[in-house]
Amino acid sequence: MNEAVVTEKELPQGYKNTYDKAVAAIKMSNHGYAVELLLSILKDVPGFLDGRRVLRQMEVTVNGGKKKFLDTSSVKLRKSAATLKKDPVAAIFEIEEVLKEDPMSMAANLALFEAANAASMPMTAAFALETALKGKPGDSKLGHRLAEFLMAHDDPEQAIKIYEHILKQDNADGEARRGLTNANARLSMKRTKLDQEGTNFRSLLKSSKDAKQLEDMSRVGATKDQLLEQIAHLAPEYEANPNDINVVRKIADLYERMEDWDQALSYFSWAHQLSNGDSALENKVHRIQDRLDEIHIKQLSDYLEANPDSEDAEARRAELAHFERQRSEKLVSVAKERVDRNPTDPQLRYEYGTHLYGAGYAREAIPELQRAKSNPHIRHKAMLMLARCYAGGKMYDLAFNQLQEAEKEMVTMDGTKKELLYEMGGMLERQGKPAEALEYYKQIYAVDYGYRDVAARVEGAYGG
Repeated sequence: MNEAVVTEKELPQGYKNTYDKAVAAIKMSNHGYAVELLLSILKDVPGFLDGRRVLRQMEVTVNGGKKKFLDTSSVKLRKSAATLKKDPVAAIFEIEEVLKEDPMSMAANLALFEAANAASMPMTAAFALETALKGKPGDSKLGHRLAEFLMAHDDPEQAIKIYEHILKQDNADGEARRGLTNANARLSMKRTKLDQEGTNFRSLLKSSKDAKQLEDMSRVGATKDQLLEQIAHLAPEYEANPNDINVVRKIADLYERMEDWDQALSYFSWAHQLSNGDSALENKVHRIQDRLDEIHIKQLSDYLEANPDSEDAEARRAELAHFERQRSEKLVSVAKERVDRNPTDPQLRYEYGTHLYGAGYAREAIPELQRAKSNPHIRHKAMLMLARCYAGGKMYDLAFNQLQEAEKEMVTMDGTKKELLYEMGGMLERQGKPAEALEYYKQIYAVDYGYRDVAARVEGAYGG
């Protein structure tokens, strides 16, 4: 954020002496006197943001830290509203006189935000909204306003904290979740740009021949170092115009090929934002985010498998359970949002139904999967999931009929058909029909010896 902020060291000597007196008064618990001294400084030096922060703390202390039952600030702010049109900086001081009596006043802090914004003091404006949010932490509309203001003034790091605060209040806030993703992407890009400036990537491109070689690398298999060189080749274009979606997508694709999922997510998220809602990019963002979640879950699982009796094992198990549950809920929430926006898309219905089943909502998944199977491209996958939903409700006859119908329609022994046959075998085994189950396992065994545990099941039935 660009604002002519004055630090304590930069205060003119006379105001520095006054500030020292205010600090001494605070140490002596003479908070009221400190408030008066700080106000006298801010009247002439409105850019002294640290002083404004201390002032607000002292005002809260003087007023007992409690928000007034009735906010009468709106009446008192009429004068500053008139002043704002002529002199925003003067209006700021008039608003401070109101905040002196009620520092957590929503009306006064919003008025300070408007005045500071008009005076081109974005950091002071953000501070006003932060104070208002502290007074009313559950106000998601206010939280979004602050986060969006921070993003608009290129402060994604602080925006991340606000979006995380909103999600703590309401984990289902999809807008906050999208905002958090975009803020993380923006922060990652800022850091990447700084890293690139320090590394002097342009030195890698010494001639047009080098550039041509780097372009060739993007079309064929390449090592990690070669992919990094290709990113370096794109860096000057990105620095010149970070809003060029084609360049951003290329960088995202390269990071994905490197399996640098954090960077890939950052750039794909930015590309999605630039595209104004491209569904393919949105799908990519969700898949990579889920990939990161999978990696975290696997890391926790691997740790517990290797250290089952460690001191923190119980805490890690709880963390794993919480993260798995949170991931399932997030997948369902995101899928539902996409279905709501595109209710006629069978693929989205299939994904929504699959995530509902994975989260333990088999009954709710059934109508989604029934609609999804109308699409011939995903019909058999949808039927397989439907069968699992029916079996989850102990409707084994419906489940088996669904699988049987799908199996008859499938000619090629692809991955879906193998999975379907394996499911049929397992279902028959659970019903005490091992001989019938074996016939389905044998079909898989005949074409794919290494599929799951089919070899052991088939050979075991023959006494092998």
